[in-house]
Amino acid sequence: MLTATQPAVSVGPLPVLLVGEREEDFFLIREILSRTRSTLPTQLDHATSMEEAKVMLQQKAYGLVLFEHETEDLSAVHALSGLLHAGVSVPFVLLTEHADENTVAEIIEAGASNCLDKSQLNGANLVRTIRSTLSLHSMEREKQFAEESLRKLSRAVEQSADMVMITNREGIIEYVNPAFETLTGYSRQEAEGKTPRILKSGEQGSETYQELWKAILCGTVYRSILVNRKKNGELYYIEQSISPVRDIAGSITHFISNGRDLTERYRLEAQLLQAHKMDAIGRLAGGVAHDFNNLLTIITSNSELALDAVIQGTPLEHKLQEILSAAWRAAQLTRQLLAFSRKQPQSLQVLEPNPLIAEITQTLRRLIPEDIELAFVPGAGVGRVRADPVQIEQILMNLAVNARDAMLQGGQIRIDTSDVYLDDDYLHRKQAISYNVGGVKSF
Repeated sequence: MLTATQPAVSVGPLPVLLVGEREEDFFLIREILSRTRSTLPTQLDHATSMEEAKVMLQQKAYGLVLFEHETEDLSAVHALSGLLHAGVSVPFVLLTEHADENTVAEIIEAGASNCLDKSQLNGANLVRTIRSTLSLHSMEREKQFAEESLRKLSRAVEQSADMVMITNREGIIEYVNPAFETLTGYSRQEAEGKTPRILKSGEQGSETYQELWKAILCGTVYRSILVNRKKNGELYYIEQSISPVRDIAGSITHFISNGRDLTERYRLEAQLLQAHKMDAIGRLAGGVAHDFNNLLTIITSNSELALDAVIQGTPLEHKLQEILSAAWRAAQLTRQLLAFSRKQPQSLQVLEPNPLIAEITQTLRRLIPEDIELAFVPGAGVGRVRADPVQIEQILMNLAVNARDAMLQGGQIRIDTSDVYLDDDYLHRKQAISYNVGGVKSF
């Protein structure tokens, strides 16, 4: 069989292989070709059998094969066609005897590039047949370098990770690739015949689309980052480029849109930005907490000194006790700020939840308006836990404030404690160990 590494036909006389048993035909055709050397330089070789032709075709790059065979036996034509097209395609002309139009059609269908009746075999006819055969073969090869390119382009578009959409000049969708279907949720059948307005999210103003159409109708490429909407209503960010497609006359007939999904990148960037913001807030909170602590130190120390100097049981002593108590509560708030800024290490203690939560509830009453009832129901036999009391206070305070803000018409806030056994099924669902403190599950 022929191999794909067969060398190309060199510039110079056309290498021609005659396949046939008759020696006299070889000398005749060689003589005819020698007389037409000025118009078609050739170099003729002879193979007396298909086996010999196969060997010679492997050893040399021929530009044309002349094949002598009985017209009625199309199996040999099929065999030679298969041999010549197994590797590098070589055109071949069948030399026939008295073939009618139907037979010629069958010969061409069987794989021959052309045919020539031996009764018409002369210099002019042979040269014309060879030239037309080579020309047709060249055109066929170009049609095939073109079809393969189209197949490669089609596979590339179909398998592209980016969204590809083609519309006509009026914006009617004529094609979408699988990436479009995956990203938008619209199938090809749902999208074709519609316009890109099915993806409109309302996040861009009308001026954006006016600018888009103005650019592409003028023949320029439009590039932008747009927010579109999927079939299920979700928004997505896409880096879009829309290019005009022109016909041979240069007129715009279609537009091709390429889009790259940026949603995940934007999500990660937003998370990173939020992390930077939280870090900055944490540093600010830490600095404020340190300065506030210094002021509280002055308040608490002077309050304690003043208490030592007043008579017990007097209204002044009560007021000073209130000032000192408020200062200690403020100091606890600074601990929360320092914990938030990660400058205050956790102070884990083994403690009983009920007394701690009862004390915290007294503080919460100052945050809750009178039209909201705050109740603490301590559970019986609640075991001890290892936790940071400041963090427990912060959790309950946040929950109480959220509940307060949600009950504009008043209501009831109830805090319960109880022992809860978390079995393996619960742990598997939550993928973490949790415990119940004051009705709050902390992970």
